[in-house]
Amino acid sequence: MDKETFKTTEVHLDKIAEIVDDAFDSGRLLALQRELAELSTALGKRYSVSANITVDVFDQEQERTLPLLNTGVSAFAGQPPFRTWNDSTPQRYVVDGEIQVVPHDRCPKCWDSWDFKFENRSCPHCGTTLGENCKVLLDTDTCPNCEQGTVSMTKPTCDKCGFELDTSVVIWG
Repeated sequence: MDKETFKTTEVHLDKIAEIVDDAFDSGRLLALQRELAELSTALGKRYSVSANITVDVFDQEQERTLPLLNTGVSAFAGQPPFRTWNDSTPQRYVVDGEIQVVPHDRCPKCWDSWDFKFENRSCPHCGTTLGENCKVLLDTDTCPNCEQGTVSMTKPTCDKCGFELDTSVVIWG
């Protein structure tokens, strides 16, 4: 998704997440949480259960879907239900000369699942390859591996997780 289109989603996704938070915090979803807890107890310790709200963007021209928000509530037997977040942080890329933004576990070209890009450098679905027609765009010093530490052009090793960037697959912006 081009960077301007992605930018328009951010404020709306934040508002949707706030609406969901308000629904949980206000107690309006207590019946749902109670039922999930009962279902989890009935299933036993082996299983957990979840109810999720997912926001997907569907590209009608290319017939593909990009999940942008996934949040909900989960329960384990004997434990109180708890909020969950199962969405990935956005990552910027330069693909075929254009800036694209997608969740970090997605391919910036075909939008299909592609996690651990630094280990698996080619998208298993479309063949987009890091270091060739795709590079990770780093415009902050945040480590793209752990998202906790810092990296830079002069210090490509993360100070938090020890991940060493291969500078052939990134562009510094």
